[in-house]
Amino acid sequence: MKIICMLVTAISAFVSLGFAIQAYAKARGNQTAALTNAKYALSRSLALVIAACGLLIVRDAGYLIALAVTMTGVQLFDGIIGIKVSWFKTLGPLCTAIANALVLALYLLA
Repeated sequence: MKIICMLVTAISAFVSLGFAIQAYAKARGNQTAALTNAKYALSRSLALVIAACGLLIVRDAGYLIALAVTMTGVQLFDGIIGIKVSWFKTLGPLCTAIANALVLALYLLA
């Protein structure tokens, strides 16, 4: 179950990075608040991907739990923000948050 939790958490981080890259690419070239916000999202998402890659090195349960909780929160809040954007940007992150929380709960119960 630990490997599954690690995979779901890492996938969540990479998906978040993908959306941040998309936002940055869309806003690039404009010196607007959207570009600044996209840069902040990109830096946050890149840091989370680096932390997720750390799961390959650090085999500590506490590290995995902390990162899984963090990614669950990130996806949950992204889903809430997505309500004003589209169903895809609402359901995708919310489903990812639920999946991450569920796998984490199963890992903790095992």
